[in-house]
Amino acid sequence: MGTLRLRLFGLFIVLGLVVAGVMFLAVQRFGSEQIMSLAMGGGSSEAEAQAMFDTYIGGVLLMGGAVAIGLGSLAAWWLLRRILRPLERLTEATRAIAAGELAARVPDADDPELQRLADAFNAMAATLQGADTLRRRLIEDLAHELRTPLTSLQGYLEAMTDGVVEATPEMLRTVHEEIVRVTHLVEDLDRLARSEAQVGPRVRVPLDLPMLVRHAASIFRAELATRAIELEVRVAEGLPALTGDPDAIGQVLTNLLQNATRYSRDGGVVLIEAVAADGEVVCAVANDGPDIPAAELPLIWERLYRVDPSRARSSGGAGIGLAIVRQIVLEHGGRVGATSDRGRTRVWFALPAG
Repeated sequence: MGTLRLRLFGLFIVLGLVVAGVMFLAVQRFGSEQIMSLAMGGGSSEAEAQAMFDTYIGGVLLMGGAVAIGLGSLAAWWLLRRILRPLERLTEATRAIAAGELAARVPDADDPELQRLADAFNAMAATLQGADTLRRRLIEDLAHELRTPLTSLQGYLEAMTDGVVEATPEMLRTVHEEIVRVTHLVEDLDRLARSEAQVGPRVRVPLDLPMLVRHAASIFRAELATRAIELEVRVAEGLPALTGDPDAIGQVLTNLLQNATRYSRDGGVVLIEAVAADGEVVCAVANDGPDIPAAELPLIWERLYRVDPSRARSSGGAGIGLAIVRQIVLEHGGRVGATSDRGRTRVWFALPAG
């Protein structure tokens, strides 16, 4: 089955050939000499014979025009059925999308060109629907994340104001901790927003990745030791040169280690390693702990996403750290990924050498 373009071209060629053939056969069969000879043989004068011939030619042209109009009408009907109807459906779906019905889709078309248009539209609609779902979830999660500490603060302050509880140093410390939780959430959101809104490349200076890795490890070593978690650092010798923003890559390492610390089981092992592979430097942080379902691995990079939604922020985090990691790494021309299997989760990022 040829493409729509070829079929349209062939249709008009056939129409032209049919009309030309009808006229040619008519004139060929009844040429002017034959018509005039017959007319003059019947007693008509030359002028009368010429008039008869002109009348005949007019009839032939009229017949040819009628045939062309008829075939053209059939072609127009075919075009309306094959082309304009799918376009009308596309228009209807576009209006539905504009009205907020993001689930609207265009049905499959019979022709490859129109099918590609339908596929592109449906892909766009699916993207818009996904973005709207993420937006709604983001608002809901933000409201939840802020509501919990603010409710606690409100309760503490009302209790102290009403004299139900005494404003002891311990109580004030608790209030301060809740304020710090809200502050950290707002700072994380602000950091992510500034990272996504940044125009132009980040600072590009030579990166001492081994030093950044060891520095990040030193920050978490004491905290891990309190839970009997062993911290291993493996940095390959002779890593290729890297350039980038040291502060930003330091933030990436801190976020990955913080994530591993949060979800690692007590008495387990957290491993941070850096190796060279295929023109890149791959840095990974692995920890022992519950597996992340395979279907959810791509989602861990989304804002405010947590594998277990029931986790409180104090134990499960706000779900912003890995979103910041991805944004920073992408700005450096790198990529991110994760695997989780048999009680071992590995989150990694790769930066291009040079």
